[in-house]
Amino acid sequence: MNDLLAKISSYDLFNNLIPGAIFVFFLSATGIYSLSAETIAGNLVVYYFVGLVISRIGSILIEPLLRFLGVVSFGKYEDFITASSKDPKILTLLESSNLFRTILAMVLVCFVAFNWDVVALWLPLSQRTWGGLLCGFVALLFLLSYRKQTEFIRKRVAHHRGSPNAVD
Repeated sequence: MNDLLAKISSYDLFNNLIPGAIFVFFLSATGIYSLSAETIAGNLVVYYFVGLVISRIGSILIEPLLRFLGVVSFGKYEDFITASSKDPKILTLLESSNLFRTILAMVLVCFVAFNWDVVALWLPLSQRTWGGLLCGFVALLFLLSYRKQTEFIRKRVAHHRGSPNAVD
């Protein structure tokens, strides 16, 4: 168990594990749902996965919305790569900004969970249908996350090759 905890990066801890644990606690404390595994290790896996989903909601849904609304703006990715290699503090600041985005996503997901009974009244679907929709949503969320991450990798490779637009 200690070896597992030692391998968790600060990013995983702050952007996945802690938000997941807080969300699961929120569900339990408000009486919405009790989500618990039989062991501490099992709970950590549940917290991590729930936090990972919340983090992806922040990355795939919240971030583009905030960009569209003009709340945040990004520079060129190539400039980020160059600057972060010269100033390691930028990566720490990026981790913090991602944490804030994940917390925002967690609060919004808590709001939806807390008001789920109202949503269910508007769309009276069976529990099986809701489960299928949830699985589809999570699959789409991770598909879009995979695409976004692959694009970051492609841009980094192109940057190091010296041509920002090179595609294989």
